[in-house]
This record gives sequence, structure tokens and C-alpha cells, in this order.
Amino acid sequence: MATRYQGLWSKAPLFRTLDAAQIARVGALVEIRSLDPGQTLFLAGEPCTGFFVVLDGAIQLLRPAEDGGETQLNLLRPGQSFAEAALFAGAEFPATARALEPTLLAKVPRVPFLALLRSDAELCLRMLESLAAWHHRLTFQIQTLRAQDTAGRLRSWLAEESRRAPNREILLRVSKKVQAAQLGMAPETFSRHLRQLMDAGQIAVEGSRIRILGNLDE
Repeated sequence: MATRYQGLWSKAPLFRTLDAAQIARVGALVEIRSLDPGQTLFLAGEPCTGFFVVLDGAIQLLRPAEDGGETQLNLLRPGQSFAEAALFAGAEFPATARALEPTLLAKVPRVPFLALLRSDAELCLRMLESLAAWHHRLTFQIQTLRAQDTAGRLRSWLAEESRRAPNREILLRVSKKVQAAQLGMAPETFSRHLRQLMDAGQIAVEGSRIRILGNLDE
């Protein structure tokens, strides 16, 4: 079954510099997991057993709060991977992972994957190259975000999401409070900028749906 989904999981950042033979070696280890909405994949503090690539659906990463609740750290969509750092560090999962909707995952199990890296120096070097490239890209994104004001940050996010959304209609899969935090702004600031874009006729907001009406890249 892993071969069936190879075209999806192999596009994760960690695998992008691997050749076909190396992808096949990793693919021999990959396990496919499916989760129902609300189903927990792992809990914060559990030993890391591997890392994952989202193939379909969405995964919430949640941090336990002192009051017994949870705070969402991130929302992962198809093509994104998670838990790599815990795998390489031999550590515990730092957050809880839970499916927001029906979700399909590719799991790369820790023990056989590390054994593969130890046995194949070229594969290991290729993956280090992928990690370095991904780190460079994330650093660039952070620098770009820091250079933008909050309004520009929101416009850039809306423009990027709309390019992937059908009919340029974005579905907010998390609360506006969580989305604001992911963009590095207060919820009130997020709502104010949305209202300004609505007043300018560039977007329409209906509940959790944002429809793009104008060119946000201008």
C-alpha cells in the first residue's frame, strides 16, 4: 500500500533530494495509517516511534495546558511532515497529534529508518541535504514574515491559501484565535484586518469560509 501513495509521501521536504532507488528503500519501511475525526495518533510525552507525512486530511498538534485543556500549536495538511526532530533525538513526542477530519498518514518507523540511514551513507547525506534546504526555506519564510506588518502578513497568507483552494474559497479549519496566533498577531488584529479587506471588497467572510474577491498580491 505504501507504494500506492509514494507520489504523496515522497514529496515531503525530508525526501526531496532522494533519487528513485533511495525513495524505494524508504518506501519499503513506510506504513499507512488512517484516522477518524477526533482520533488521537499519539500523546505528548509518549516515546517517539517514528515520524509522519500527512497524505490526506488534517492533523492538529496540541500542547497540554495546566488547566487540563489543550492549546493548538499547528495544523498540518497534505504534504507536511511532523515528529522528525523527536525521531532523530530519540526523544518523546513533544505534543499530542489528533486528526481534525478523516486523515490518511504515512508513518516512517524510527528503528528501521535509523538502521537504514546507518547502512547507507549516500542516503544519509541526501537527507541531510534535504534538511538543510528545508531549514533554509523556513528561515527565509520567518525573515519574510518579520519584515511584513500584520496586514501584509494576513494578505500573504490569504493569497497563498487561495491558490490552493477550490474557487478561491478558503475554509478556516481552526478558530480565528488559533489562526491569528499562527500568523503572529492578536485575535483582535486578525479580525480588524479581515474587516478592512471586507470593506475594501477584496474578500467576503461567511462563518469559517473566506472567499477571495480581489487580487491580494497587489
